[in-house]
Amino acid sequence: MPMYFPPWDSDNEPNESNIKIWMDNIYGKFEPMEQARWNQANIDTLFVAGEQRFINSYFNFFPNYNSQSFFFNFIQQPINMVTGYQRQHRKSIGYVPIEGNKQEFADDLTNVVTYANTYRNILEKFSTACEQSATSGLVLIQPYLDYTDDPVNGTMDLKLWSYNSFMTDPFWREPDMSDCNVIWCQEYISKGEAIEKFPHQEDIIRTMSGYGNRYGKFYFLPENYNLSRNDLLVLSYVWFKSKRKKKMLYNRNDGMSYEFTENDEQLEELIKNTDFFEVIEVDVPTWKLASVINEQLMYLNRNPMRFDECPMIPVFWNRDPHIAQYDLRNRSLTRSMRDAQFLLNRRVILNHDISESSINTGYIRKENAIANEDELKRAGQGIDIIVKEGYELTDITKIIPNAVPPSDLQLADQLVDFIFRVSGVNQELLGMSQDSATGIQEMLRQGAGLVTLQKYFDPWDVALKLLGKLEQKIIQNKWSPAKIARILGKEPNAEFLNKTFSRYDVLVQEGANTTIQKQQEFRQILELNNFLGGIIPPRFILDRATIQGKNEIIEAIEQQQQQQAEMEQQKMMLEQALLDSKLQVNQSKSISDIALAHERHGRAESNVGLFEERLSEITQHRSMALKNKGEALQKLMEIVGLYGESDAAEKATQIEKYGDLQKIEEDTEKAEAHATSESNKFITSMMQINQGQGNMQKSNFKEQLL
Repeated sequence: MPMYFPPWDSDNEPNESNIKIWMDNIYGKFEPMEQARWNQANIDTLFVAGEQRFINSYFNFFPNYNSQSFFFNFIQQPINMVTGYQRQHRKSIGYVPIEGNKQEFADDLTNVVTYANTYRNILEKFSTACEQSATSGLVLIQPYLDYTDDPVNGTMDLKLWSYNSFMTDPFWREPDMSDCNVIWCQEYISKGEAIEKFPHQEDIIRTMSGYGNRYGKFYFLPENYNLSRNDLLVLSYVWFKSKRKKKMLYNRNDGMSYEFTENDEQLEELIKNTDFFEVIEVDVPTWKLASVINEQLMYLNRNPMRFDECPMIPVFWNRDPHIAQYDLRNRSLTRSMRDAQFLLNRRVILNHDISESSINTGYIRKENAIANEDELKRAGQGIDIIVKEGYELTDITKIIPNAVPPSDLQLADQLVDFIFRVSGVNQELLGMSQDSATGIQEMLRQGAGLVTLQKYFDPWDVALKLLGKLEQKIIQNKWSPAKIARILGKEPNAEFLNKTFSRYDVLVQEGANTTIQKQQEFRQILELNNFLGGIIPPRFILDRATIQGKNEIIEAIEQQQQQQAEMEQQKMMLEQALLDSKLQVNQSKSISDIALAHERHGRAESNVGLFEERLSEITQHRSMALKNKGEALQKLMEIVGLYGESDAAEKATQIEKYGDLQKIEEDTEKAEAHATSESNKFITSMMQINQGQGNMQKSNFKEQLL
């Protein structure tokens, strides 16, 4: 039992001179309580692995030596069912704005975090943490930056601390560990790894001894049992809560304060360019880190990721911090099944011993009744048993072996059922029912059955949300705008540039990041395509298919579509050529009709000229007629003198009537000539209009083809 020495001052923080005493006091204060968790988690892990010899003493059961080598592990199936369901329905991380209209930046942030989680399989590592929490009760995850691939900005990664590699303040209650005071993590590393982590301490690290057992206080770590290897160093990360001065921007206009994480020069420039910002300093809680190798301090400062929240995220199965007993505060899924698993294993071994004892049963016989007594030991192998003379067959009786009672077999079956019932997991719950149910019935059945496990799935969702918040902090604080632009393929949002961030809530929901989820999305797309009448392009559907060789299928479909497009284009070109020929025929016909109309119009014009010529001739004839009338009048006067007035008047009247008839005929011929000319003009204008419409239709058709 380690000794606990009360600290000289609880407010004092560690430094290079007192780091060993400070760590010894923490270990002496928290180790007795954490030892209960370590011990129970170790037993749970052994049960899941199928090892139960360690627990025989716990149940005061000491079977013979041979029976200890038989272990029938039924615990692993319920755990695999729960964790397998979590893997199939793995959720992704998204962001939604809760201040102002910042949806565009929230979408960009979601894309960046999705890239980071995919690049290093962070969600897969989170599923591993869920599996270990179901096995051992409590694990810790820590997002950090690995500078191996990207020495400048770092690559987002996730560190998983198993149950035996950390020690915490056992009195924390909040799911984000915000009320925790100390977190101590420990691991074994080589000297080369230590120099890569702390290159400025290379000279000190090279002089360190590799025998790390004397420094390893976490005695459930597997390296502590490898005594033959002494080239490893003990690296301890001790996180402790502290306070620091933080600069914030105060806006005089709206009375709000904003975080600002850039350097002082940019801060002064921002204040200079605006007249409503001022800098204020506030005390904020933060976490500091002390990195120690073999009790030698390597690093002591604030969180290298530059955020103040707790750097660790707890992932647990069932946690009740209000329970006084330390070994019951953190319970795993294995804990509820251990008793039933142990009794089942014992029952199976006993039933097997009973069945094996039937092979070794002997005979009840009289002495010297058998000619060769060794034949009794080989009975059942085709050996004849010879009875001596003077003895009856009844003098030899086979001992009836004890059969396994049916109640024992039923008890074994009941114990198998108990393992699932006490855990809250059964085959029907997670889609392993034997009856033939439809898909919708299976989904409804699973949804109703999962209510019993919702208590355990919700803390996993909370842990994933906390992971999304810390990833946002790391990206905003450590990644440059150039890296953000390379990931997004465009210029980053202004908040990535000025580092003045709004508040965003983390949205955790199922996404298409597992094979099962992608298959479900593919089926939904097919159903939607059938509902819409097949309007979704085949390329879009094939891109979301989960089959092998889909790139070849896409290439073949694209070639087929290209061939069809070429054939369609050739068909359209033939139709266009046919239409062009028809248009040309119609155009030539129109041109001939126009020429004919022009000819007729020319004839009409010539007719008008002839008519005018005739009119001039008529005028000439009228003047000649007037002359003739004058001469006739002269002669008439002479005739009147010779024959009398009555006969002369009658002849004059006949001459006037003949002149009127001639005038009427002239007017009729004029009207017919004008009507013919106007008709020819109308026909010519109509044919010109039709020709213009034909040319317009031809140009519109060509534009549609193009």
